[in-house]
Amino acid sequence: MAKRETVILWKGPSLINGESIVVLAQSTSTNDKTGNMVQTYILLENVNPLEASRTGQDEAICGNCIHRGKPSNRDSGVAKDRTCYVTLAHAPLGVWKKYKAGGYGNHVCSRQEIVAFGAYRGVRVGTYGDPCAVPSHIWTSLISRADFQTAYTHGEVNPLPQYIMTSADSLQDAEKAWEKGERSFRVVSSLRDIVKGKEILCPASEEAGKRVQCADCKLCGGASVKGKSIAIPAHGTSKRKAKELVAAQESV
Repeated sequence: MAKRETVILWKGPSLINGESIVVLAQSTSTNDKTGNMVQTYILLENVNPLEASRTGQDEAICGNCIHRGKPSNRDSGVAKDRTCYVTLAHAPLGVWKKYKAGGYGNHVCSRQEIVAFGAYRGVRVGTYGDPCAVPSHIWTSLISRADFQTAYTHGEVNPLPQYIMTSADSLQDAEKAWEKGERSFRVVSSLRDIVKGKEILCPASEEAGKRVQCADCKLCGGASVKGKSIAIPAHGTSKRKAKELVAAQESV
């Protein structure tokens, strides 16, 4: 594998609430689920990911995603009842710390450099953080010459439905997306919940035998990909809590 390069794609105010955020991109990855893809981290510029989660400041990069959990009065850890599958103490925290230490320099990529960074690679838009917090032209530039992209948003409005999957927390959410011609990515509490003819089980999921990595599957690329929507059973370190949360959403 080529040597990993990390760059600053963009810095500016979050489109969600105006707080200062930064987008960092890594050229390679050893992620078992995704395979070797460009990884992009959307982070609070001046607040580490653990503190941002614990205090609720992660709204700037995650919006109203139900998997954020609730702000906590604790001095360490993450938000109470957080069910997001991303483990903040791993890559997000490490990337943020190196950024704050000046490990990636201070050069912010030009449009031409962003295009070149994503060219001829698979790009994961929003390895952590929601793409809707960032101006859409950053993402369209990054994927303009990419081989493919995977992307998801919990935003109330999908800013780039042709490229980004609409994250759904209930069948009702998914059906709203389908009515608009969007493809959804839905976390379900049971395989029985998958809607035949509309959704398929994520091929990279444990339940599917992890038979393919995202880099080979390429189905989570928004409406530009001709295929059914994707569903995946609750997963990650908070799998049980996530199942309960998703089941509660379905009962509303």
